[in-house]
Amino acid sequence: FEVIRFSTESEPLFRELKKSSSENRAKAVEFVQGFKPIGGTGISDALKTALALKPSNSQRPFVIIFLTDGKPTVGELKAGDIVRMVPLKNQGLARIFCFGIGTDVNTQLLDSLASVGRGASQYVLPDEDLEVKLSSFFTKIKDPVLADLKLSMKGDVRITQYYPSPLPDLFKNDQLILFGKYKGFGKTVVSLAGRAGGEEIVVSSEFDADSRQGNSVNEFIPRLWAVRRVGFLLEEIHLKGEN
Repeated sequence: FEVIRFSTESEPLFRELKKSSSENRAKAVEFVQGFKPIGGTGISDALKTALALKPSNSQRPFVIIFLTDGKPTVGELKAGDIVRMVPLKNQGLARIFCFGIGTDVNTQLLDSLASVGRGASQYVLPDEDLEVKLSSFFTKIKDPVLADLKLSMKGDVRITQYYPSPLPDLFKNDQLILFGKYKGFGKTVVSLAGRAGGEEIVVSSEFDADSRQGNSVNEFIPRLWAVRRVGFLLEEIHLKGEN
């Protein structure tokens, strides 16, 4: 593990990953207790420092927990440029989990970072219990069930424009709701593949595309897909500009 303090600039504690020994944890606690709320908020530099720690040849999960109480004020200030930087630097496919504290947090930026980092984001308002939120946050991310999820269909039926994309990892006691459009008719097999403990797991289910046509019971589903689609397009406009 490593701890990176960031304000106007980034300051890593060890400058490398260290084993979680009692001695190293004690050093980390002492380091954190010396933090002072001064200086700017250099989000881009902090993320670059954290992403650079990922060993290129390691197959172990690499998680960045990004805690902040504000918006970027130092270095790169544009949310779109910060988000686009992450995939370029994240060749080791680190997972990014964002934890925002207070009312002056750029939630759209943190949500986007969590999305491109296949993680999740959570927020704490001033009148909320920080300990409860942190405990809930840790409980969620400490037990990954499936990583690197991929969805596929066999036969003449194929899925397009599905959200969320890319698929996030699946955690214990969590659920993933995926909305997409399919083209083609007839019976097919829908497969969800992912990695668990270094092994590939594939779960498959048969699906009859014909039986879903004109089914009034499921009329609400296209509207839910449309909401996700609109959200995706608005996010693209926010990050890349309108065209």
